[in-house]
Amino acid sequence: MFNGSQEVRGASSYPTIRFIEIMQSRSHVPLKEPLIRQEWSSPDSDKLKEFSGICWAFGRRLQERLHIPIGLIGAYYGNSPIKAWSSSEVMDDCRDHTGNTDWNYGLGGAKGDRTVLWNAMIAALLPLEIKGVLWYQGESDANVNFVGFLCMFPAMIKSWRTHFRRPNLPFGFVQLACRDDEPGIATPEIRWHQTADLGVVPNELLPNTFMAVALDLSDPGAPLGQHHPRHKEEIAERLFFGALNVAYNIATPFQGPSPASVRSSNGRATITFINGPIILRSNLSSAFDVCCRGGATAGTNFRWEDCPEWKPVTIISTTDVDLTLDTSVCRQFTLQFIRYAWQTTPCPYLQCALYGADTALPAGPFVAPVTN
Repeated sequence: MFNGSQEVRGASSYPTIRFIEIMQSRSHVPLKEPLIRQEWSSPDSDKLKEFSGICWAFGRRLQERLHIPIGLIGAYYGNSPIKAWSSSEVMDDCRDHTGNTDWNYGLGGAKGDRTVLWNAMIAALLPLEIKGVLWYQGESDANVNFVGFLCMFPAMIKSWRTHFRRPNLPFGFVQLACRDDEPGIATPEIRWHQTADLGVVPNELLPNTFMAVALDLSDPGAPLGQHHPRHKEEIAERLFFGALNVAYNIATPFQGPSPASVRSSNGRATITFINGPIILRSNLSSAFDVCCRGGATAGTNFRWEDCPEWKPVTIISTTDVDLTLDTSVCRQFTLQFIRYAWQTTPCPYLQCALYGADTALPAGPFVAPVTN
């Protein structure tokens, strides 16, 4: 965390915040009592320095805005897949959904076993009345069977809500940050699956959720890799905006621009956005690419996942709500899909193409069908 020492030094100024940290542990059966690494404490420079930077910075913002006591529970285990944080019914439901009978892909050793972190670090917290959840995970699932994530993420959220006895429990999450390019890494796909393939939350499949887009927070020098950027303040602030809306019913902009429609004519495609006005912060040649198809393969039944080739296109112009692309690369073929920011690291720090002009919030990655 770039200003972690500053946060730690100022922590004692927030006496109405308390935090506790759960010990990283595993169990094949649900525990009734959690193993505690740090007991409930008021913040000071010694006790806070090992706590989650994002969780603290988020909680500090809440306390400053709401002027109420805030309790923070840190339960985290790096390099762990979603199946380890999921109850057994989630695993069973999604095995049936995907047709995959081998969910034991073993990532992360013992901490990658199904349900072991749910059993040890979450199930023991179920007697508590919690206000909401912040979730930052997915990098491990980008390495392996990421197709299952599309089922497991919504199913896990629903399961947590059931077990915590709150069907509308606010659930915030961080969309995956940047990553060094590696063969076989499916970071763009996991980002898309984090939104239930709809690009923006909350939505009908992920109600009462909020998301911090993090793909514009590139940090090549991060000691733990770009997927753990030191730009924690930006992530915490974006989560904070979402929590104000979803958890506290305080209206404030918390979403970057997202596409409402895409129409194509004469070698150009125009994307109309909601959550604008939009601003073009950089005209990256790699920001947008298109899928063109012809003959019998073109049509409404063609899926973007089946596109054999994506071609980069350039931006021609923008207005407050529209962005027009030069799609003449399709030539005689039909423009089928447009996608945005579909790379593991799509841009330098705070320099992706699209942001909200009034909010400075980035547009998340998306893939959208085209009306011709």
